[in-house]
Amino acid sequence: MSNEQHQQNASNTIGAGRDQVTQTPKGVAATLFAAFFYGMFPLYWAALASVPSMNVMLYRILTAAIVMLLFMFASGRWARFVRSVRAMWRTQRIFWMATAAAVLVTVNWVVYIYLVSIGRTSEASAANFLLPIINMLLALVLLRERTTRLGIVSMLVALAGAALYVVDTGHVPGVAMLMTFSYSGYCLIKRFVPLDPFESLTFETGVLSPIAFAALAAQPRFGVPAGEPWWVWALLAGCGLLTVIPLVLTSYGVKHAAFLLLSFTQYITPTIQLILGILVLGERVPAHRFVSFSVIWLALAIYTFDLARQRHLPRSGK
Repeated sequence: MSNEQHQQNASNTIGAGRDQVTQTPKGVAATLFAAFFYGMFPLYWAALASVPSMNVMLYRILTAAIVMLLFMFASGRWARFVRSVRAMWRTQRIFWMATAAAVLVTVNWVVYIYLVSIGRTSEASAANFLLPIINMLLALVLLRERTTRLGIVSMLVALAGAALYVVDTGHVPGVAMLMTFSYSGYCLIKRFVPLDPFESLTFETGVLSPIAFAALAAQPRFGVPAGEPWWVWALLAGCGLLTVIPLVLTSYGVKHAAFLLLSFTQYITPTIQLILGILVLGERVPAHRFVSFSVIWLALAIYTFDLARQRHLPRSGK
């Protein structure tokens, strides 16, 4: 394929990003499974609380890069991946957008791991409840996606629930919001990067892995405190697979499901995080705070009902 064809394909992908994608059952399933995986993460990061959160993030990058490298070679995708990256390099704007996505997801990782490690999982959960609202606004304003009147109502209800949370706590969850905005930006950029889910994750982890390796190698015991048991090392090694699964699902979901749907399924993650934080990790959440959570869950119920209603409406020729 010529250089001009590579550049034209990249441009067509970007131009198509503003249109509605064709939503498929697999795309919907991918977004749901990704939300579930992310919801279960607090248990894993809490078990690694003895390791500095920055080092855990570095292990996530390095081990995920190794997992993806092995997968790409084993599946025969490596040559195609190299061609795709070369095509992106010829279109500098695309290449740096993909690099920006890697940086944004790294910011998201380190902030979230930090909050869990210091016992503030519920705060991270609260910030994640705002993520769908941000994504819904991006979908309507930047991606020009459409929704129904009932969809608009569900967004307003969700916004009311978020406002109630801020009023109840007396502050916006500051550090946690950095995690929220970084992931929202990551999802948006992924719409315009012409890589399939496996290539995308290979690029994102690969471009940062040399930095991660150098940062860990510069520390005693490769960044792990002295006296840690073997299972801590095992969990750090497992960070790669744990990271790869939901990110591949997310990469697939953002290109095969409406961004508005992606936005609302992201309520699943903080709901699971909140439940785990209270029942398993022993965090305390005042009972009256569940008023704001309930309002947000109501918004999710409204949006889900609207999706089901649209699916059963007869198609018109308009």
